[in-house]
This record gives sequence, C-alpha cells and structure tokens, in this order.
Amino acid sequence: MIKYSIVVTRDKNIEIEMPNLGANLGAFEISDYEDFEPAKNNGEIIQRREYIISTYDIGDYEIPPVTVRYSITGDSLWKELTTESIKITVESLKPSEEGDIRDIKSPLEILKDWNRIIRFAIAGVIILLIAALIFYYFKRRKEGKSLIPRREKPKRPPHEIALEDLEKLINEQLLEKGKIKQYYIRLSEIIRRYIEDRFFIIAIEMTTFQLVNIMNESEVEAEVVQQVEYFLTWCDLVKFAKYIPTDEENQKVTDMAFKLIEDTKIVLEPETTDVEETESPEVQEAQETSVEQEPATMETSELESPTAKEGE
Repeated sequence: MIKYSIVVTRDKNIEIEMPNLGANLGAFEISDYEDFEPAKNNGEIIQRREYIISTYDIGDYEIPPVTVRYSITGDSLWKELTTESIKITVESLKPSEEGDIRDIKSPLEILKDWNRIIRFAIAGVIILLIAALIFYYFKRRKEGKSLIPRREKPKRPPHEIALEDLEKLINEQLLEKGKIKQYYIRLSEIIRRYIEDRFFIIAIEMTTFQLVNIMNESEVEAEVVQQVEYFLTWCDLVKFAKYIPTDEENQKVTDMAFKLIEDTKIVLEPETTDVEETESPEVQEAQETSVEQEPATMETSELESPTAKEGE
C-alpha cells in the first residue's frame, strides 16, 4: 500500500479543481482517497487530497503527472498545473533463510500472580460482607427492629391487655359524651382482639356469624361461644342497626365484656417452692397425725347423718 498526496497552496481569489477519481496513475489502483478540510496559513489556503494506491506486480513503475485546474475569480478561463512524475520500485518479500515452514511453538505458560489473586479474593469477601450487612440492615428496618437485636419484654397475657383497654375506654366517658356508636365500636374491637390472642382466631375482619362458626369449628366451649355471640349481637345492633340502648343496657353490655374475659382468661398455677418440699420433721409428723385422725372424723359424720334424717 502506498499513500500518495496532492497538496495545493493557493490564494483566496483562486479556485481549483482537484483530479477526478479516474485519474491515470499508471499501473497503480486507487483503493481509497480522502479530501481534507482546507487549512489557512499566512493568508494562503492549503488544500490536500490523499490516495491509497497499490499494485501486486513487482518491477519499476512510474506514477504519471497529475493535472490540477485553477481559475482566478472573475476570469472564465481555466488554467492547468501538472505534478511531477514519481518513480517507484516494487520488490517481493525475500523468503527466510530458515525456510517457509516452521514448527509450531509450544504454548507459553502464564505464571500465576498469587498476590493479585489473594487481593481479589479479599476484596470479594469484603464486598460480600458489606452486601450482607446492607441486606440485614434494611431487613431489620423493614421489620421495625433495631440494628442490634435486643432482648424483648415477655408478651403480656391477653386478658391483662383486654382488661386494661376496657378500663381506658370507660375512663374516656364516651357514653356520657353521647358517642354511643363509637363506644360500641371500640368495645367490640377490644373483645375481638382478645379472642384473637386468646383462641388464635382472626376475629377483627370477620362478621359475627363467621366468627361464631369458626369458634365452633375450633371446638371452643359452647358456653363461651354463646357469650361471644350474644355480646357481639348487641354491639352490632348499635353499630349497624342504629339502635340506641338505655343506660342500664350499656352497663349490662359492658359487664358482659368483663365477664367474658374473666371466664376465659388463662390462669397459670404457681409452682411449688423448695421450702414446701423441704419441710421440717415436726411439720411432717403433725401432718401424719392429722391424716390418722381424719377417718375418725368421717366416721362421726357418717353416724350423725342418719340421726339428722330421723329428726327430720
């Protein structure tokens, strides 16, 4: 490949025409060409064109002269300038003295850079740790928990929470303020939340009919189910049927809520202490004496009961 350039330096009032693409370049073929933007230098304009030419035959060649036409502004006569010819000798590549065909070289062994591998491994572990910390942080934040786990207080029994909520509701004096419907809505929600925590039944979003059916299916005592149904029916009358209860009925429904909680609350039996297990010998002897005397007492009562019947 040969790069052949034509450079024309002219004044501003001179117009030129570069050779066309079919210009005679002898035995050479034009593979490509490029026209550069005109450049200015000391008031003159430099215009340049480059050709990429080639030939596949060896020998002496000559690039013949190339004609460039120009005209002065205002003059209709075009004149010509001719470049000089250029002689070029094309030679073939000399074959290697060692011969054209060589054995295939063995593959190069790439030495392992252990320092670089260790650095990348450490960087990867650090990135994984940072990603894990970020995930853990956002997970704890989404759950509303602190970043560092803390020991939570034990959950209070459901009946304590419900009784406390009932006392708060009564102290707000909604009935005295005429907010009867709001009072019954709050009263119903307290009992429904208590049922959820006590019997593990989702009661807030259910109707009274659905809740009663679920409690029956969960094998809750029939008496408790009847209490719940009676209580919630009263609440529904005020909430949805716009029923206005009397003061006596308000007190009755409130007492029903307290009774329902008291009847169904979970009572934990106190554990026996070590003091009771390690009683003194005197106490144990006194207990044995009382146990021995009990049959005599029972025999006396059994004897007295017929006399009492005869007197009757």
